[in-house]
Amino acid sequence: MDHRKELSKAYKERVPCGCIYKISNTVNGNYIIGYAADMKSVENHFQFAMATGSTIHPKLKQDWLLLGSKAFTLEMLETLEKRPEQSQAEFIDDLKTLEALWSAQLERG
Repeated sequence: MDHRKELSKAYKERVPCGCIYKISNTVNGNYIIGYAADMKSVENHFQFAMATGSTIHPKLKQDWLLLGSKAFTLEMLETLEKRPEQSQAEFIDDLKTLEALWSAQLERG
C-alpha cells in the first residue's frame, strides 16, 4: 500500500514536459517539425508506428510506405517544462512559438 501511495504522489507531483520534435527521412532528407504537450506521448507514438509499420504522419505517408519505418528518425529538438503558474493554453502557446522558431531556423539551414 505504501508503494502505491508513493507512486500516486510521484504522479501528482510530476512536472509536465512538452517538446519540439523532428521526424526525418534519412534517405531523402524530408522532415516534419511538431510540438506536443507531452514528450512521452510523442516517443510512444513513434515507437508504436515503428513496431507496427503504420504511418507516423500524413505528410510522410508516401515516403513511409515506399521506404518503410526504418528510414525515419525521431529527434527531440527542445524540451519545455510547464511552469506551475502557467495555464495549459499558455503552455501550448509557448510550444507553438518554439515550433515556429525551430521551423524558421531549419529552413535557413
